Amino acid sequence: MLLTNDYQMELVCKQMATSAPIQVLSVTGNDGNRLTMRELLAGLQGITLADEASNEIEALQKLKAKHVDVVLLDLSLQDVDGVRLTQLIRKSHPTVRVLISTAFRRAADIFAALDAGADGYVLKSNNEGLAVAISSVRLGAVWLDPGIATQVLEVVESQASSVTAPMRTLPTGLFPIPLYPHEKNLLNKVATSSCVDGVCMVDPAFVIKLRGYAPK
Repeated sequence: MLLTNDYQMELVCKQMATSAPIQVLSVTGNDGNRLTMRELLAGLQGITLADEASNEIEALQKLKAKHVDVVLLDLSLQDVDGVRLTQLIRKSHPTVRVLISTAFRRAADIFAALDAGADGYVLKSNNEGLAVAISSVRLGAVWLDPGIATQVLEVVESQASSVTAPMRTLPTGLFPIPLYPHEKNLLNKVATSSCVDGVCMVDPAFVIKLRGYAPK
């Protein structure tokens, strides 16, 4: 579900009351990607690069050493399980928000990002949306990138009457878990939006439901 107008206003009020810059830990692999992200974050108002890490151990060590509001995690890191790292961060630093960044548009990779259970999912190509995504997850919303919503919608529609659709066990047998018309409408809105007026901020429970449509 989309966030209600009242909740969106609550987030705006929180943001207005938060004068300190958002402290971001960038977890990125190679030097080129790290430099690109460093330059990108430097140009974002109200956001500060607190530190950088290139692997799981570094990330957890720097979270202990510094104040961090948001971890920006590159899902394409070699030898790093993004799902596991996200879970470790949630367990050891429950107040820190995790924003997954991915360059992949393949369904399997998109659902891997959703499975990570992070607070937001942004495509690397969406530089303009990065600041909004960071601010949104910092304030407690789940931010869903339009490009990711597009891929999820395609998978959901392909499974509409398929045996691969998520199932619920009832006394009478297995029953497909549908994505209701208003939920499909939400995905359409996010997929075609420019993320203004809170369109890309969604209910965490909705993202949990979407995970059930991961390609088998």
